[in-house]
Amino acid sequence: MIQKRKMRSIIAIVPFLIGMTGFATSAAGGDEGDNPSVMKKEQDGSVSKAEFMKHHEWMFDQNDKDKNGKLDPDEMKNLHKMVSKMHGRHEHSGHKN
Repeated sequence: MIQKRKMRSIIAIVPFLIGMTGFATSAAGGDEGDNPSVMKKEQDGSVSKAEFMKHHEWMFDQNDKDKNGKLDPDEMKNLHKMVSKMHGRHEHSGHKN
């Protein structure tokens, strides 16, 4: 009986621990994988043109709400807000330019 209870507890907590590991890696600035919202840097701190373009295409797509291939004035305002938040997050995280 006690063994079954222990097994249930272990089974219940494993997904939580796995999720927290991923969160901790992300929060610590670990490997971002293929997340286009974050530009991956080379070991020397540089960013390739391909990575830069992928990130900015993602930003455009996030703000082109009507998916017409253009950003209207309201969509541009939202893009500027997004950029301000991203730059604020970057500046407050201790990263150097």
